Amino acid sequence: MKITMEWAWTALAHHLPSDPAVWDPSGVAAAVARHQNDLVLVPEQPAPDTAWRAAAFLHTLAVCPALESPMNEFYAAAATRSYLRVAGARQLPSPEELGDLVEAAKLGQADVAAVAEELRARIQDPLSASLPGLAQDT
Repeated sequence: MKITMEWAWTALAHHLPSDPAVWDPSGVAAAVARHQNDLVLVPEQPAPDTAWRAAAFLHTLAVCPALESPMNEFYAAAATRSYLRVAGARQLPSPEELGDLVEAAKLGQADVAAVAEELRARIQDPLSASLPGLAQDT
């Protein structure tokens, strides 16, 4: 399952109680594009999975903030948790765990691979389901 631009903006409207100032909408576009990537350049590297896709979305929002802080960090964590839920993760990381991952990414202490590894340790295999607003992997 892949996040679409429509889903990302809907998640922003859903999770943020006010109408935040979007400083740089290209940050959201970059997060969606990175999340959707299927390219594997290293032969031993596995294809992107749900944890990697969630990590790519979270990491990009953390390092390319679209919103004013702390709203950007909250959006990165909340939207990532929502994605994991609709992608079928049976166990979700807590909001606090996601907040810590956003902070680590923002400070340059965790790259996308490290974030994915942490998420993979916290979620179980996703269920296969198709939901509106998310595109199927192709």
